[in-house]
Amino acid sequence: GRRLQITLLYFAGVRTAIADEPESELLELPTVPFPLSALRALLTTSVHPNNAELERVLERSGWSVDEEMIDPEQEHIVQLSGGETVCAIPPVSGG
Repeated sequence: GRRLQITLLYFAGVRTAIADEPESELLELPTVPFPLSALRALLTTSVHPNNAELERVLERSGWSVDEEMIDPEQEHIVQLSGGETVCAIPPVSGG
């Protein structure tokens, strides 16, 4: 079948955690539908492996899908099917 991709947007600490500091990146979904809750693991194991800084930032980041903030409680319910724009929202404070 055709490959299903999402567009990932990176800001602030998430962006600087990645070597060439991309503002965005196309990501192929390994399976569809793909649960949003599994995106962190996908990013830190296959897309940007061995990146401890990225793992640390993503653990504390939230997500928005098509410019809509996703409640952390809902991450396992939200399914990505390709074509979405997903943004990792790093915590605003240093805390």
